[in-house]
Amino acid sequence: MRTLLFYLFFFILLTACSNEEDKAWDAALSQNSGSALDSFLLVYPDSKYASEVATYKDDFAWYAAKHKHTVYHYKKYSVDFPNGKYAEQVSSQIDSISSNNINLEELTKSTFIGKIDYGNRETEVIAFSFSEIRKDSLGIQFIAKINTSDIRKMIEGRIDPNGYLIMFMENPDAKIMLNITDGRAYRKGNKIMLESTNVNQYWNLIKYDEE
Repeated sequence: MRTLLFYLFFFILLTACSNEEDKAWDAALSQNSGSALDSFLLVYPDSKYASEVATYKDDFAWYAAKHKHTVYHYKKYSVDFPNGKYAEQVSSQIDSISSNNINLEELTKSTFIGKIDYGNRETEVIAFSFSEIRKDSLGIQFIAKINTSDIRKMIEGRIDPNGYLIMFMENPDAKIMLNITDGRAYRKGNKIMLESTNVNQYWNLIKYDEE
């Protein structure tokens, strides 16, 4: 009788643990996040779901990239999942990003705010605006003013009007360097956004509305 009770107790304990694991797995999946799955594995390193984590992380990263639909996020997917299920679709998705909804005058007359992630620190961009625009045979030259939580300076660059790529040009001998990578302009809803296209540095600037 005691042996029977012991096995019954052991079975109930195993069932309860399995149910907790199932609930934790469902909760992790519901967040659509690779980091949530990593947290799940920290608690259940020998989980029966461990073999499924890589596939779900690939899916979640791709869905996130498609939701953002920017060059940076597609490139980031390629770096994080070089052999991912969706790797062959990256180029076509980048090519599908439209610039037809960008208005050059609105872009160059706007003020932007945001952040620059340098990896070891983040810098707040309090204001970024184009102060001078000059068109030539190569595209559009600009001088912009940028005010961050660290520095204030003027920075030169070019805008490619075909894809609204933004290339910054800094004098390497300058005493103060912003060290910002190239980017691209997008329209997201009723907002214009500038974002890095280089996976080695993420920065994002959103048009500031005073209203």
